[in-house]
Amino acid sequence: MKEALLLTPGPTNVPARVLDKTALPMIHHRTKEFQAILERVNGNLGKVFVTKHPVLYFASSGTGAMEATVTNLLSKGDTVLSISAGKWGERYRDIARVYELDVKSFEIEYGKAVSVEEVRAALKAHPNAKAILITLTETSTAVVHPIKEIAALTRNSNTLLFVDAISGLCCDPLPMDEWGVDVVVCGSQKGMMLPPGLSFVAVNDRAQAAISTSTLPKYYFNFAETIKAMKKNDTPFTPAVSLIRGLDEALIMLLEEGIEKVWARHAEVAHYVREKVKDLGLDLFAKSPSNALTAIVLPADIPSKNLINYMRDQHGVVMADGQGELQGKIIRFAHMGWACTAKDAKTGYDAFRDALAKAGYARAQVVNA
Repeated sequence: MKEALLLTPGPTNVPARVLDKTALPMIHHRTKEFQAILERVNGNLGKVFVTKHPVLYFASSGTGAMEATVTNLLSKGDTVLSISAGKWGERYRDIARVYELDVKSFEIEYGKAVSVEEVRAALKAHPNAKAILITLTETSTAVVHPIKEIAALTRNSNTLLFVDAISGLCCDPLPMDEWGVDVVVCGSQKGMMLPPGLSFVAVNDRAQAAISTSTLPKYYFNFAETIKAMKKNDTPFTPAVSLIRGLDEALIMLLEEGIEKVWARHAEVAHYVREKVKDLGLDLFAKSPSNALTAIVLPADIPSKNLINYMRDQHGVVMADGQGELQGKIIRFAHMGWACTAKDAKTGYDAFRDALAKAGYARAQVVNA
């Protein structure tokens, strides 16, 4: 069966080099052979997250890592500021509420990014806040938040900055230590070029200091035990052996290219897609667009489902519908990870333009490919 071109905001296509590693015969995880892999992974993860601090990993989706940051670094009743501008910011908010934190929710209009002034005002109104919960890339709207500027507000305060970079890592710049971000969460199936199933949490010294004061329950997702095991190139529980072998290869590939060049590649492809969308006379939904994906506002008389089905069936190109109130109104054209190349972007654009033309959108019938 021919492989589809996944231009969805996860999962994304996985390089053959990585797939080959995940298909190797199984090995036992308590061996020197596997510990050597973990040693290399532990070192290379820091280079991709651009941090000297530990990057923990678990067998879960990114949501598991988001929950783990709450249970390991915070306590019941702690005040946290939730900054949401889409479904994934709302998920971080809802996780905090489940654990009975005092959540002050700041909900930004979909399509817009939070402003630094809004965050400054929130911090001033709640000076006892233990953490800010925010996304880097909000894939439900294709918005990127100004994390660098927000970190400048929190890095010398008593408030920790938790960033959900599940979709944004490797796509939008996030030099963790340079900016002073305390916690970065990621998942494996997007910019990291892996199948779903691994999650990551990078924690700096300020975040690690919060581990000892957290009173929320934790067992498997236990940062203290995980950090202790990592120092011996080990894991506290059985790891996802095959996925970690794939991770080892994916990290090598990212570092062969260079993380700054990876960011630049995503920026170049994102610019190409945005300009092509404008050529079609269509609007971008995001006012502060991410380099991980482009959210395209569709003509009112063309349902997104029809275009998505046509692209999949006729071109083998898969894009995503909007979520919630945006379903049927936008198409999310992702350009992240292994599928973030000029060739794949053009393939995706050609499929999208053809689908629009077949749906009767006049401009798509005459605009140059």
